Amino acid sequence: MDLTTLAVMTGGLLVYSLVSGRLKGTMVTAPMVFIVAGFIIGPSGFGVASIDLGHTGIHLIAELTLILVLFTDAARIDLGQVRRDHNLPVRMLMVGLPLTIAAGTLVGSQLFPAFSMWEVALLAALLAPTDAALGQSVVSAPAVPVRIRQAINVESGLNDGIALPAVLLLASLASAADGTTEAGEWIRFALLQVTLGPIGGIVLGYVGARLLDTAVERGWVNESFQGIGILSLALFTYVATELIGGNGFIGAFVGGMA
Repeated sequence: MDLTTLAVMTGGLLVYSLVSGRLKGTMVTAPMVFIVAGFIIGPSGFGVASIDLGHTGIHLIAELTLILVLFTDAARIDLGQVRRDHNLPVRMLMVGLPLTIAAGTLVGSQLFPAFSMWEVALLAALLAPTDAALGQSVVSAPAVPVRIRQAINVESGLNDGIALPAVLLLASLASAADGTTEAGEWIRFALLQVTLGPIGGIVLGYVGARLLDTAVERGWVNESFQGIGILSLALFTYVATELIGGNGFIGAFVGGMA
């Protein structure tokens, strides 16, 4: 990334920040603006910005952003409200998500006839778990009932984790069909990811929050470092969960809830 690209990106971010308050509550969200801006300044547009998407730095920034978004979104979930109104997110995750994968498989088999059935199903499972970021202004609007907002927030945070076993299982079946990988290895990996991920998130999120609360109550923590402590807890939960063999993104989301 050269200085011209950096100047265009930071300048665009500054311009958006100047009008962000005016856009709040409208149908135009920050992800929409950034996607359009990226298209305009990128190779498909005027070509004034040049970014190597395969660069490890881009990958690192994307992962760090996702970890913090998952953790903070989960931390805003009212678990008492979810327990009272759990039927909506459960239906969305356990009924709506599998139906979406099935419908995607059906459509994909017609669009990509060269793919095997397992490959089409894998593609559908990868595309099925969507995020509410593009519609964030609508989802977070006070006019939307709290029950609906909570349900969408829970679904958008957990759908990746729920879809992960399906993705890994279908990937193993596709690989086994080609004779490149043993299905047992993928299944074992998937089971560890979806079991150790939530366990790591619950333990680390709860213990970390209790330690922070205790330190704050006793006046051990500088006020400016409270936010840094929360960010550190989010990243630590992700890394520690990955080290024990779980899925760090699931761990970060569950840790935020804990």
